[in-house]
Amino acid sequence: MRDDEEFQKRFFAFFEDIIHHHLPEIDGVEVDKSFEPCIERPPQPPSSDATLDMLNEWESVFCTQIKMCGEILQCHGCRKVCHKYGNDDHCRFLFPHDIVEASYFDSETNSIFLLVRDGNVNYFNPYLLVFCRHNHDIKCILSGKAAKAAMFYITDYITKSDLKTHEMLSLL
Repeated sequence: MRDDEEFQKRFFAFFEDIIHHHLPEIDGVEVDKSFEPCIERPPQPPSSDATLDMLNEWESVFCTQIKMCGEILQCHGCRKVCHKYGNDDHCRFLFPHDIVEASYFDSETNSIFLLVRDGNVNYFNPYLLVFCRHNHDIKCILSGKAAKAAMFYITDYITKSDLKTHEMLSLL
């Protein structure tokens, strides 16, 4: 990554294609707050023999669905749970995220920063958002340390126990 600019370009193009941190800007699309994407079926994609006009229409429908589902499911608005441990001055989920104008690699810290156009939108994949119709926060896990942190987070989240993961593991 450090010495290969061509690899960096391909790397960032790949991740920017599958992980978004912004919603499409579409003129004239106002999202009704009563819209419930979780109880509606996703739009039917075109067949493999679709005409160019049908594909263009699908692109428009798909972008509108990204915008509508994203406004309801992916945008963060602070609530009581964001400040439940007394941190009244900031959101415990670290919103809003810092804006990153362009993805880049910081060679001093060996850190990768992905494009962030909207600090109040969770990282998401447009296809997962439209077809699964649920909120999600996709993470790019590139190190063993990040993988370990993700494993602990997922374990804590799915077990919802009063004991923390490190306390459970110490019992083993």
